[in-house]
Amino acid sequence: MVEEEELPPATRWDRVNRLVADMQRLRGPLRISVRQTEDGLGIYIPPSRKIATILFLMVWLCGWAAGQYFAVGELWRSGFRLPGVVLIVWIIPWTLGGIGVIWVILWQLFGQERLFFTAGALVREWSLLGQGRSRMVMGSDIRSVKVDGPGGDLWGMGTIKVETTGKSMRIGSGLELYEAEFVATLIRDQAEANKALE
Repeated sequence: MVEEEELPPATRWDRVNRLVADMQRLRGPLRISVRQTEDGLGIYIPPSRKIATILFLMVWLCGWAAGQYFAVGELWRSGFRLPGVVLIVWIIPWTLGGIGVIWVILWQLFGQERLFFTAGALVREWSLLGQGRSRMVMGSDIRSVKVDGPGGDLWGMGTIKVETTGKSMRIGSGLELYEAEFVATLIRDQAEANKALE
């Protein structure tokens, strides 16, 4: 019997295709898309776009903006005397909370994450409104891939933890638990196959 790590790329791709077909049969159409090429594996993860949550946060943001407006106006009128200091202590976390909510709304509407396992490396790219970052980890440096935390991450931080020889990486933003398990399995299989080739 042939070990899975020794399977040729075409056979590994057949396994990926079977996993995708099984997942679609069990859960219906997938929100994520998985592609195999001669170069490796690609996974596109759009944000979950939970409309009810986005609408609630937009309404909350209106109240936040009104509170911010009145607080800054009061601070401006009264100067920085003792009552103003209390207002400053309040307005700092209030402002940070509003910025966080704006981030969530923008991520849910315009964010995207792409994972590639190619040339023996895992690459995570994320972008928001055309601006983004990428991070690469060599497949041989991956120690474990596991789902860490509840599904449905709204912030774009990721529900899958990739432990490496260096700094760990979080991937899989906005995935439900079953989607996170699926992506973790794909990444784990690619990492093991890469180690077998070395």
